[in-house]
Amino acid sequence: MKKRSLFLILVLFTILISGCKYNFILPEETVEPNPGGEPVSFSKQVQPIFDAKCISCHKAGGTMPDLTAANSYSQVVPKNIDATPENSKIYTFPSPTTTLHAWKKYSSNEANLVLTWIKEGAKNN
Repeated sequence: MKKRSLFLILVLFTILISGCKYNFILPEETVEPNPGGEPVSFSKQVQPIFDAKCISCHKAGGTMPDLTAANSYSQVVPKNIDATPENSKIYTFPSPTTTLHAWKKYSSNEANLVLTWIKEGAKNN
């Protein structure tokens, strides 16, 4: 009886230990948004982020601001840009480090790109 109990405990312990698996989550590497010194382009770099992540909700007749290509710049600047770039709502609200926007968030690289665009003057280029 003791052998059977010991064997059963050993089998259960083996199943428990072999079932444990840990998936390592590596931090995302942030890339320099304009390595050649070129300014960040709103139409070529920032608007595609809005197109991919935001316009399912933020479109004409949807949740404000309207981030479709035709309206996004006028909806974002100056209402969602702050004098301190890091406090700009277009950067902080969908930031990967905040819980304010629970649906979709920027990746670290996208957030860095948007912040760089704001720091460069949030130009309509």
